[in-house]
Amino acid sequence: MNNYYTTLLDRLKRETVVRKTVLQGEGIGDEALFSGDEMIASRVRGEHCWNEEGLLVERLDSKVELVLCGGGHVAKALYALATTLEMEISILDERVEFCNRELYPEAALHCAPFGETLDERQSWIKPYFVIITRGHSFDQQCLEQCLALPHSYIGMIGSRHKVAITLDNLRKKGISEKTLAGVYTPIGLAIGAVTAEEIAISIMAQIISVYRKQTHSVRLDPKLLRLLSERDGYILARVVGKSGSAPCDIGFQMAIFSDGTTQGTVGGGLVEANTIEHARLMLADGTMANSVIEYGLDSAKAGSLGMICGGEVALLFQRQ
Repeated sequence: MNNYYTTLLDRLKRETVVRKTVLQGEGIGDEALFSGDEMIASRVRGEHCWNEEGLLVERLDSKVELVLCGGGHVAKALYALATTLEMEISILDERVEFCNRELYPEAALHCAPFGETLDERQSWIKPYFVIITRGHSFDQQCLEQCLALPHSYIGMIGSRHKVAITLDNLRKKGISEKTLAGVYTPIGLAIGAVTAEEIAISIMAQIISVYRKQTHSVRLDPKLLRLLSERDGYILARVVGKSGSAPCDIGFQMAIFSDGTTQGTVGGGLVEANTIEHARLMLADGTMANSVIEYGLDSAKAGSLGMICGGEVALLFQRQ
């Protein structure tokens, strides 16, 4: 078990983590994780002053994890949108006819009472909860439990009258006005939605508007982080610099394993092919050190990469 990535996964469930990485001089590729001023984990080969200039400093967060409380028609429409957007999706519903692999082939399925699944044991990282159950009492139960969990968003469907009753019931149970004010309900942007598909679009648009406000954060793929926490002996390639219209962003990363498999992406196209080639050379030659390589993408190559104006990408190659 890789304790560095295990710590990162655990902390991301509760907070935003800062990662500092050495990109030049001695110890290229050394990095450390911080919560405030406290270092919580590191992968280093030497001593570093983590306040010096020249370090890459990133605020880390997780890729959107969508948790749908209820597996009915709106959930099905939301699932279609979420898979297109490559979100992580979990379906919660105790009815197997609304929570099965045929309906939701790419989702994590939790076919059990809500009270059993909405707890701290889940691996979700500050998820986006959408409460769309089959009944008012279930909505209230889910809302109360979701509020007690770390989250990035909670939205609950329902008429204004039913929403008002639900919120009032929770006030009587001691949940503060400030906490309830953070719930998006009635859920979704006001676009006059009527059908399940239109309602799903209004909900997804609202979710996108919430997470896109956090432009300062690097969003990591929790599936990749879990894989990195379980394995050793691979090369991790990370995008650490970008200019122009390169089809990636700082924080994109890809693991290249000795068995020839890969996980993640650094943007696709020729850059990704060159990244895999260099990583495999490193795997074959244990003397090759960590390095930063810049890939210049002139206009002649831009078309083959699906780019408009070319650009430049800097990749950090780390031996793990």
